[in-house]
Amino acid sequence: APNFIIDYCTEQLMPDGTATPLTEEGKKKVLAVVDKYSTRALRVLAIATKAMPKLPFDPKSDDLSTDAKFQACRQKLRLVGLVASIDPDRD
Repeated sequence: APNFIIDYCTEQLMPDGTATPLTEEGKKKVLAVVDKYSTRALRVLAIATKAMPKLPFDPKSDDLSTDAKFQACRQKLRLVGLVASIDPDRD
């Protein structure tokens, strides 16, 4: 769900390619767009990235669970945008 991804974002990518901090107010605005699309029966995805010159954990270590590894990777994400699609009718 987009709200989980947005919670991990600290920056947002702007149309000109720059990144700016994603404030709580900014997150509320993005979630308002998500709600707007959702009321139109659209499925909404939030796309976020993080540049990682190296992993934030030792990939050779078996001490960390997969969940802990994902937790370490999903900090300080940059929101790239939202994608909305409509589910086709089912027969």
